[in-house]
Amino acid sequence: MQKSMIRIFGVVAVLSTVTMGCAADGNDAAGNVAADSSSAGSSANEGNFISGTVEEWKVSVSPNAATAGEVKFTIENKGTIGHEFLVVKTDILDGKITLDGDHFSEPSPGLEVIDEIGEFPAGSTELLVLSLEAGNYQLVCNLPGHYAAGMHTSFVVS
Repeated sequence: MQKSMIRIFGVVAVLSTVTMGCAADGNDAAGNVAADSSSAGSSANEGNFISGTVEEWKVSVSPNAATAGEVKFTIENKGTIGHEFLVVKTDILDGKITLDGDHFSEPSPGLEVIDEIGEFPAGSTELLVLSLEAGNYQLVCNLPGHYAAGMHTSFVVS
């Protein structure tokens, strides 16, 4: 009984410390950073953190828009096989890139592959940090057959 009580008190102490640390982070309820000396000089696009997943047969991100500048994509492969994640600047409608067989050619007319996370295994998470200009994009997997199977989504940078 005494060991159980000591464990409970230890857990309570750790949780109290963690929650007090989180409460003192200077963010308001809307996720905006409060003005203080540590945020002086920060850019207007500081919140361009995009999280998402790739899996058979879709690409999902949230949010699906960002402001121009540095954009950080954290992408998890929730599929059962390897996938890749390409950031493609294009005005071609989502899912309408012309294929050359079972994938599209890189480069292709009307699109620019900005960068990518090369094929990464199921169950892993990768980070891609880019400087993006305003425009229309598609976020895709271009492995053979994957784009045609639905692995693409639109993304807008303003």
